[in-house]
Amino acid sequence: MPADPVPPEQKEEIAQAVRTALAKHGYARLTTKKVAAESEKSEAGLYYYYDSKDEMIVAFLESSVDYLARNLDQIDADGPEARLRAVCDILLVDEDDEAARGVNIAVMELLSHAPHNETLRGPLLQMEQHTLGVIADIVRDGVEQGVFRDVDPDGTAALILSATDGYTGFALALGMDGVGDELRGALSAYIDSLVLD
Repeated sequence: MPADPVPPEQKEEIAQAVRTALAKHGYARLTTKKVAAESEKSEAGLYYYYDSKDEMIVAFLESSVDYLARNLDQIDADGPEARLRAVCDILLVDEDDEAARGVNIAVMELLSHAPHNETLRGPLLQMEQHTLGVIADIVRDGVEQGVFRDVDPDGTAALILSATDGYTGFALALGMDGVGDELRGALSAYIDSLVLD
């Protein structure tokens, strides 16, 4: 990669091309040629900014981390219960939204490679840790305000994130119709169980 950092507009354009290519082809079949097909740049043009496919994927991941973090941090809902429900709505991607579905499946694929790929691991870890932190803070606020019963905020956050990540891993990836609605209902019932009367 050149000594100068990638200009923000170029980084975002390449990240969008990677996002589209990943949604169409998945990680295993992703090539820089397929990324270039979704970009205004040639394959050689992509390599002007990045040395490898994984570096291009990191640009996509960093963009996704920023996007998800902004969405979670800017939830417009009053009170811990409404905020927690809004987080679940963000994390449970609509099964009929092909682009979002494809991106979430691609990120799940990347997660499966992260233990053996340090380049991918950092941004994915950042995304999951930020999401866990947002959920835990909401639960902690709810407990402190007397809205939620006394539960472990970190454990509750881990449960919710595991459920929503798992949804992507089996319901979206395998096209299991109805599972999303069942999970939404179960998470809603779980949040109901947290709320003090």
